[in-house]
Amino acid sequence: MAAKGPKTRRKQGSSSQHARRREHRFATSSTYIAPVIAAVGIVGSLVLGAGVFALWILDPPLAFASYLVAGGGLGLGISLWFGQPSETAVAVGDAGIAVEDGSEVVRVPWYAMKSLRIERGMMVASAAGTTVRFSVGANPKAAAWALKEAAERMPSALDVDQAAAEKLPEPSHTGGLDQPVKGDQVAGNRCANSGNAIQLEEDARLCPRCGQVYHKDSVPEACVTCEAELKGHTLRA
Repeated sequence: MAAKGPKTRRKQGSSSQHARRREHRFATSSTYIAPVIAAVGIVGSLVLGAGVFALWILDPPLAFASYLVAGGGLGLGISLWFGQPSETAVAVGDAGIAVEDGSEVVRVPWYAMKSLRIERGMMVASAAGTTVRFSVGANPKAAAWALKEAAERMPSALDVDQAAAEKLPEPSHTGGLDQPVKGDQVAGNRCANSGNAIQLEEDARLCPRCGQVYHKDSVPEACVTCEAELKGHTLRA
């Protein structure tokens, strides 16, 4: 059963139209290794050790010792190569879900999100033409925060089994760095209401719930995507 929540209106102050978008950045654990990869590494290390003993310590050496060394080294190499998640951090907030890989940032905004699911230990956010994924085991707090935010902003995209959701910690700001949205250029997008291009970042106004983009002169009463109230409640890019 998908974990879905009701559409709730985000509370905005009277001056919220002047607020900038924010997000929580969760650093990926540098010590986490997926259980399967860890098992491959352990077995590879044992086989490599046995091969070294059989090839260079035993006299005479075993005939198949070189195969043990090669096989064990391969298993250990695989665990070292694939053991660490590729992402360095995950950011979740007003602009959607972003995955950082060094200096590169790939983002799926809420208004474009078609599905948010967990498959084979990865949280996957998909939109037309763009997909971001990150390790749940290496970043459980980011996964929990993403589910919480999705339930409030874009519940129709949630496709997460309840059992998988219950394994995550309670959503908390702890462990996440509150910061302005980074790496998301709005200029060049088209207004969701008028269709006009956004020439300058200063001309953009964004839905506080789903992040849909509007021109400052064409902001409707309610968001065309999530129906959130917009007049006096939009965010700046």
